[in-house]
Amino acid sequence: SSTAGSMLKSTSGWNGGNGKDAFGFSALPTGYRGYYGDYSFEGGGAYFWSSTEIESGNANGISLRYDEGSASLNSSANKDLGRSVRCLQD
Repeated sequence: SSTAGSMLKSTSGWNGGNGKDAFGFSALPTGYRGYYGDYSFEGGGAYFWSSTEIESGNANGISLRYDEGSASLNSSANKDLGRSVRCLQD
């Protein structure tokens, strides 16, 4: 789990912490949208929603950061923030 983020991150575009893209996921550091529509952390992090809702205001999310090799599960990601969505073909 300590290297999951590195394996999912794209090989370019990250602020000094590019990944290996070992599985073709190519996560790009898009940042996130804040409460007031502003964008933060472009180039520094990738933040994704999962399909698992915790409660009406929160859901699970996954975060990848330029300065970490891990992938962090956020069990209370606030739905008021904008995160990326990755669609996968079944």
